[in-house]
Amino acid sequence: MTPSIWTAASGSASTSEMGINEAVTAIEAFLRTYEGGGAKVVATQVRPSGDDVDVIKIWCDLGDAKVDRAAWKKTADAAVAKALPETAAFRLMIFAE
Repeated sequence: MTPSIWTAASGSASTSEMGINEAVTAIEAFLRTYEGGGAKVVATQVRPSGDDVDVIKIWCDLGDAKVDRAAWKKTADAAVAKALPETAAFRLMIFAE
């Protein structure tokens, strides 16, 4: 499975800085209620990479949803960027199953 990686190079700037643990908590809370891209997240795990200080790894279980996983990841990336611009300092790796 190939993850989707998002960076906020063209995203909106944020004046507040968020630590990685705060970003993890905010992203996980957002994805628990996210219903975009044609699928609702059944379960999610969001964790700091551990290997890279600016990477957050996100695993999303989409259940039996019949959606294009790659397209869903792109839509979820955009939704996180829009809803949580303060996470722009981090690279997101999303795995959708």
